[in-house]
Amino acid sequence: MLNYPFKYLEESICISVNPTTQGEAIMDQFSTADRTKFSKLKSPAKQQEFLWSRSALLQAGAHLESITYLGKKPITNEAFISLSHCQDGVSAVYSKGLEVGIDIETRRENLRRIAPKFTSEEEKKRFTCDEQTTLQFIWGIKESLFKLYGFGNVDFKQHLDITSFEWNAQTKQGWGTAWITQTCAERNEPIQCLVQTAVVGDHYICIATHRKPMAPIDGKRVRLREWTPQDASWLYELNMNPAVVKYTGDAGFTSEDSALNLIRTYPNYQRDGYGRWMAIDKSTGLPIGWCGLKKNPWGIDLGFRFLEYSWGKGIATECALKTIEKAKHLKLPRLIGRALSENIGSWKVLEKVGMQRYHSVPIEEFAEDFNIASKDLESWKGQMLHMYKLDLK
Repeated sequence: MLNYPFKYLEESICISVNPTTQGEAIMDQFSTADRTKFSKLKSPAKQQEFLWSRSALLQAGAHLESITYLGKKPITNEAFISLSHCQDGVSAVYSKGLEVGIDIETRRENLRRIAPKFTSEEEKKRFTCDEQTTLQFIWGIKESLFKLYGFGNVDFKQHLDITSFEWNAQTKQGWGTAWITQTCAERNEPIQCLVQTAVVGDHYICIATHRKPMAPIDGKRVRLREWTPQDASWLYELNMNPAVVKYTGDAGFTSEDSALNLIRTYPNYQRDGYGRWMAIDKSTGLPIGWCGLKKNPWGIDLGFRFLEYSWGKGIATECALKTIEKAKHLKLPRLIGRALSENIGSWKVLEKVGMQRYHSVPIEEFAEDFNIASKDLESWKGQMLHMYKLDLK
């Protein structure tokens, strides 16, 4: 079993790369479908490859006796699985909660020649590693996305879009976001995925994972749901309102396209299982703000932002209480909140939902450790930053 070589989702997925093959010893665990599949392999090399792949699945956590097929793709009802082979490698990924795809490759010299068929110059600019590694990862990520999608008629360049990527040259690991825009009867909406990459020895390993969208959270007057690309114009309007962002430090957006880019590269839902959620007025069906959670190095933040006409009506309090209920369901240990002293409406909401103020610090002192724009620091001069917490366990 390979030590988990990726930054995120270690508790949600299990990976096996190049396990010691158990050979015919595991054939007693084969499902009927795999027994039939294996019996049709005439080449000893293909038989050995098949046994190696099943050893990888077994070590990743799959029950071999439950394997069936969707077309040519091995599947199991108990979990999501994916397999990949290269000339001298095999990899498997297993997850009970996330859809998965995996790809393993060795160095492919022909990628430069065929790159125009599966990527673009704009997409390559999102990668900061060398050209060969960039192309290896783009190809591997798209292979893993294709396997996760599970259906045909996918054009790697047109339908698979890597929207962000961060690379750590020291650990040889990377991660980012990607969208599968192709749709079919079984998948009638584009889906966002978290993608992760690693160089392990001579192998380039890529995985794609997809967490199904959160079911909407219904309050009495408001429904909370995940952002979608169709929300870009509304998000642009919200963040361009000076009164709404007065105490946030946000610079706003330069265009609706920049708001759309934020949504398309937003990793929180796929990475953490939660994030900021759209607040929809149930009486009109229109957005009125957002409320939700954000995972930071210093804790999980409860935050909210609403259009002016909804202020003073208890909307933020209703949404914050529903968010706390969701946080408890997710078994999160503690939530934090922060609000400037002049932002009375916000810190009163935090107190109404049960948060306790545990510290207040001059904003100038806080700014010594955090990057705050000089214009914001000047406008907030003399204010205190109130800090709150709510223990959920």
